[in-house]
Amino acid sequence: MTDARTGNLADRGQRDEFEKLLNKVLMDEAVDFHALIARHKITRPLYQAYTGDQMPTRIHFDNEASEARTLIEIETEDRVGLLYAISEVLSEFDLDISAAKILTEKGAAIDSFYVRELDGGKVIAPERQKAIERKLQQAIGRLDAA
Repeated sequence: MTDARTGNLADRGQRDEFEKLLNKVLMDEAVDFHALIARHKITRPLYQAYTGDQMPTRIHFDNEASEARTLIEIETEDRVGLLYAISEVLSEFDLDISAAKILTEKGAAIDSFYVRELDGGKVIAPERQKAIERKLQQAIGRLDAA
């Protein structure tokens, strides 16, 4: 576990705070994640690109990478609350996440999610993929606006 502000390993107090929060969630206690994210929001990016450019958000659906799942790849700037925003959208669309690969490097988040529909099938319909992509873009954009 690392500190979102510095990238260094979290200290004992941060790990204890995280453990308490995780236990609340696992015990099905109410947690206001939106308030937590807002409280920990960083006013400036963690890392700046060498050229000062911002990294655009890219979302790609791949139905060839797995026999039974759709791979959704998301590349964007890392932000506090990013994984929560993504998982909230995937949950809103009733997608089952069977595996995820989360990579953060030098301010870039490159996250991959293997998902399936509730009926067990892949996300095939182009209009559904576009709706999911649109909602993901909106949710990620709101993290910057908040």
